[in-house]
Amino acid sequence: MSATEAPGSLGEEATRLVEALSEWARGAAGGDLPLATGSAECTLCPVCQLLALARRTQPETFNHLADAATSMLAAVRTVIDAHSHPHPTSSDLHRIDLDGDGDGF
Repeated sequence: MSATEAPGSLGEEATRLVEALSEWARGAAGGDLPLATGSAECTLCPVCQLLALARRTQPETFNHLADAATSMLAAVRTVIDAHSHPHPTSSDLHRIDLDGDGDGF
């Protein structure tokens, strides 16, 4: 992507990020780093598995995941807001006479 090109959707940008990280990792290892090649070693490596999954995933999937995460966070915030209780101020507090001497305060 050039500096003048507008950014794409979240899914497209996530795909670009995965591709850029793959290229960077290959360059950092001298160009011969086998990442997510499908070899026996790659079937055990969690990094290779994640890269392979990201390569096969459509950009729309990342958009759906972002929407789901946003909805989940909104739901959590609603629950927190519904259960939060404000701290009482001094004007909200009243002394209750438990001794029964009748002076009130």
